[in-house]
Amino acid sequence: MPAAEAKPIACTLDPQAMGSRLAWIRGVTERSLLAHRHEGRELRLVYRPDAADELRRIVNLERDCCAFLDFALEATATEMVLTITSPADTEPDAQRLFAQFLPAARPAAPACGCKGGCG
Repeated sequence: MPAAEAKPIACTLDPQAMGSRLAWIRGVTERSLLAHRHEGRELRLVYRPDAADELRRIVNLERDCCAFLDFALEATATEMVLTITSPADTEPDAQRLFAQFLPAARPAAPACGCKGGCG
């Protein structure tokens, strides 16, 4: 039996479509992400249950443009769990691959307690 053809580790969206897609995913993340855990090649994201329709649509679209990633979506009564797994040998790049699904880093509050402009 012939070996399965390797899928290229690259998104097939053009830059304009990618920008729109990333903005949409960020919006869903900001509105609905409850928790996340990244371990090795796997990212587990937990969302509010009311994000189910958007998550199903995201998964369907991402499976087309990023076929090298494995997407598993599970619904429970209280949450939606999306698990994304990157291919073998991509662990060093997994953080970059998963970044679009993670919340944006927010600056930490200054240790001195001021409202900014320290110094």
